[in-house]
Amino acid sequence: MKKKIFAYTMLVLAVLGSIAFAGEFKVLRVVDGDTIDVDFNGQKERVRLLCVNTPESVHPTRAKNTPLGKTASRYTKKALTGKTVDLKFDGKKQRGRYNRLLAYVFVEGRNFNVDLVKKGLSPYYTRYGASKAYDREFKKAEQKAKKQHLNIWNQKNGNTTPSPSLTAALATTLFHGNKNSKVFHSPGCRYFDCNNCTRVFHAKNEAHQAGFRPCNICRP
Repeated sequence: MKKKIFAYTMLVLAVLGSIAFAGEFKVLRVVDGDTIDVDFNGQKERVRLLCVNTPESVHPTRAKNTPLGKTASRYTKKALTGKTVDLKFDGKKQRGRYNRLLAYVFVEGRNFNVDLVKKGLSPYYTRYGASKAYDREFKKAEQKAKKQHLNIWNQKNGNTTPSPSLTAALATTLFHGNKNSKVFHSPGCRYFDCNNCTRVFHAKNEAHQAGFRPCNICRP
């Protein structure tokens, strides 16, 4: 019995030892469902979330962008925009081929990477290796999403329609405000995700109170 306890303890320590804790950082911008920009020790750094791969929403080839990609992007924006997050690296490799940080993102103690898989907005993405620290959590989340036919697993809708539960979660409309022009836009507007649209409002009156005016094109 003691040998089993000792072996288990050593396994836990080995797993924890493979995780590098980076600390807390402010989210500057959500690029898409699985990519964010953070203030990393005074510098803007792009972070690619580990073990997830959400559908495209900002691909240069517009035909590759999908409705579910936009849904995943909206979900990440609602969850992370303006938040302070913990970044945790899986082992010694902290950067990918494009020099982006590769990390698990924790918001309010929740592993957001696993959350994306649980919502069916990403598969458990293991092309570059399984998670050293959260393999069990990812597998469990993916199995649950598949069983419930959530989003990317919703073959009936051709993988293009958000699940009702996610639609309800996103029922609160987000408005994006351009920090330079002081104009705010509604989802679907071609300026909604502009580079300077970093202010997020949950209601029109919130935008008005902050000194922003509605867009003349989308008329939110």
